[in-house]
Amino acid sequence: ICLLMGGVWMSRLLKNNMMDDPFNNENESFMQETRLVENEYSVNLPTRFYYNKRWHNGFANVVVPQRACICVGVPGSGKSYAVVNQFIKQQIEKGYTMYVYDFKFPDLAEIAYNHLLMHQEGYKKVPTFYVINFDDPRRSNRCNPLDARFMTDISDAYESSYVILLNLNKSWAQKEGDFFSDSAIVLLAAIIWYLKLYDGGRFCTFPHVIELLCQPYEKIFPILASYPELENYLSPFIDAWQNNAQDQLQGQIASAKIPISRIISPQLYWVMTGDDFTLDVNNPQAPKILCVGNNPDRQSIYSAALGLYNSRIIRLINKKHRLKSAVIIDELPTVYIRGLDNLIATARSNKVAVCLGFQDFSQLERDYGEKEAKVIQNTVGNLFVGQVVGDTARTLSERFGKIVQQRESVSRSNDNVTTSTNTQLDNLIPASKIANLSQGMFVGAVADNIDQPIEQKIFHARIDLDTRRITAETAAYVPIPELASFVDENGTDRMDEVVKANYIRIKTDVEEIIRREIERIVKDPDLKYLLKK
Repeated sequence: ICLLMGGVWMSRLLKNNMMDDPFNNENESFMQETRLVENEYSVNLPTRFYYNKRWHNGFANVVVPQRACICVGVPGSGKSYAVVNQFIKQQIEKGYTMYVYDFKFPDLAEIAYNHLLMHQEGYKKVPTFYVINFDDPRRSNRCNPLDARFMTDISDAYESSYVILLNLNKSWAQKEGDFFSDSAIVLLAAIIWYLKLYDGGRFCTFPHVIELLCQPYEKIFPILASYPELENYLSPFIDAWQNNAQDQLQGQIASAKIPISRIISPQLYWVMTGDDFTLDVNNPQAPKILCVGNNPDRQSIYSAALGLYNSRIIRLINKKHRLKSAVIIDELPTVYIRGLDNLIATARSNKVAVCLGFQDFSQLERDYGEKEAKVIQNTVGNLFVGQVVGDTARTLSERFGKIVQQRESVSRSNDNVTTSTNTQLDNLIPASKIANLSQGMFVGAVADNIDQPIEQKIFHARIDLDTRRITAETAAYVPIPELASFVDENGTDRMDEVVKANYIRIKTDVEEIIRREIERIVKDPDLKYLLKK
């Protein structure tokens, strides 16, 4: 009897050893998608996941990238290597036109360039590769984001003005309705629209806008007020000017001038006054892969110009009857993109796939404002999350939902061992698990199609890439070639001279515009009164 009782007690102790799974891994593991579900738009990432005490091979199948994708993770979590880079590669292989915002240029640009060289079979018409790079004009194409042909209404000028100034003053996203910030935006929009109207829009470029804004207001107000399209738009400025409210007027103008003056740069002027290509990257007649490069050391200088490119691009590509396209934006909070939430909400029907990478939701709320950040977070269908902490981890844990988990409790006494088993609903992926993910480990969820249902959309797995193949492929990459030559017939590089000459020409253009416009006003008796002040 003693031997039998001892055996029963030993079996209970072995069975109910609570230290076998101290972190509750067995309860919080679950079966994930093991099928490869593909279509002409899909991005498929191979995974390895733990379930039922062993590791399995699976796939994170993004079958509807047009419903947008967010990739979040702290620095070093592997979001660029495991997710963003794979989106670029697979979408080029499937024939996407593409726009890439490369914060640490040329990291993403080189991947896009070399992958396009190696995989052109997916395109009916191979896209042309373009680069915007303010650091080195030799390795940059030239493009005017304020091209008058693509501005059809003064609201386009207002959108451009809003983007420029909010990239220079990100705190203005929280100051909607503020007198001085709104005044600056309206004044800059009026100058943009004026240059669109003047001489058929020949001088409608961002550098010309900057130079015209920096002119004395005694010169620019009579000119702007002489156009009926701008008279009502500028009425607050004109009233202050005519009533000698100099302090108020100076404050309104300084709100625009001071931030704009930070971005005056001959290299920036050179790149933004050319006409090498247009920003409609998914145009069937002229498909493009465009990479726009930033520089972390000069972020405050370039952000306004790059934000202008970004905002113009997303307005132009979100149209019917265009090629399928991808918008890849890594380190999203480093640039403000007006209308990004609308692009995510409406892009699916126009075959635009958006992939956004950033480090934490708090970054997005800081730079985009709480309301817009919430819209972006809540309208994406596909989510990849590396290691994140704090409120972001808790928010995501709630998004992944709960699962029924089995709990066992053991009570031991001198005479008996009591085991009780119960079930309770608990978080499928707790915030603590998300806060302690290893590099390359991701949790997330994908969206599906009616004709391609995915039963288990949530995953908690390692993105299982062939690192040897990727390393060998990267070693064979060639650098982006020089796209412009400044060498004269004698073999002398005259880049500095050419860029400086362009800078001086823009200043001369603005002086000539003012001279001609003042002459026109003087000769017109109906407008001559504007000069009396």
